[in-house]
Amino acid sequence: MTRPLDIIGELSLLSGSNIELSIKANGRIIELQIASLKDGYSLTSELNGRQQLTQKLEQFQEVLAMSDLALHFRVAKRIVALLTPHSRPTLLSRLSGVAPVELKPLALLLVLLRL
Repeated sequence: MTRPLDIIGELSLLSGSNIELSIKANGRIIELQIASLKDGYSLTSELNGRQQLTQKLEQFQEVLAMSDLALHFRVAKRIVALLTPHSRPTLLSRLSGVAPVELKPLALLLVLLRL
């Protein structure tokens, strides 16, 4: 049973490895923004292994489903990944060990090319 939420707010965080995260919520969409893919890799590396990361993402996906929310991952102003109750992991998602997340290959390429 879902319990839809509408969330409004902004939060800035600094991780243990000095990476700045910006979290914004408006309605049913939560956006997590970081400056670079390198920062994203550093953040995921702080977790103990791929299995723990996948477990955490699956748990968070369940919470999103219960509250009818979606999480958008932004890198350099581009949405590079989605985590929603109905996310469809791409092959790239599975190979990267973030299977519940739906990675956007074109957006990732544009971020890598800095376009």
